[in-house]
Amino acid sequence: MKKILLLVPVLLAVIGTGHVVNADDKDPVKKAIEARAAIMKLRAWNAGPLFGMAKGDFEYDAEFATLLADNLKAELAMNNARMWPAGSDSSVYEETEALPEIWFDESEAAEAENAYREAVMSVAEQAGNGRDALRSVIGDLGASCKGCHDDFRAEHSH
Repeated sequence: MKKILLLVPVLLAVIGTGHVVNADDKDPVKKAIEARAAIMKLRAWNAGPLFGMAKGDFEYDAEFATLLADNLKAELAMNNARMWPAGSDSSVYEETEALPEIWFDESEAAEAENAYREAVMSVAEQAGNGRDALRSVIGDLGASCKGCHDDFRAEHSH
């Protein structure tokens, strides 16, 4: 019993330190920036091998290509609007490369996202149908990514 009583303060101290939160962790805008950076990394993680297969950098695998394209498509089913609050751009937050132009004319940003969506859907339809089928649609995916980055992303600062 004495051993248990001696452990209680130690356990409480350990548990208590797990709840210490950095002030930045409470900033919902920074959380949104982190979340959208994660989505962009996820997109690149799945699209990268598709580009590699289309270019012939590595062996085409229909099953793997389909899986990657389906992953890209699945992400589109999410509503990520909360990740893009007004004022969460690079002029205010150094953690992001998002330009303020995204919010100047939201219809332009929506057009860019729609181009990406259409490209993903085309890739998902063709990814498993052979390297030539993948090649026929992968350029639109790359162009949609580049278009958004050219118009709405600041130059890499690192």
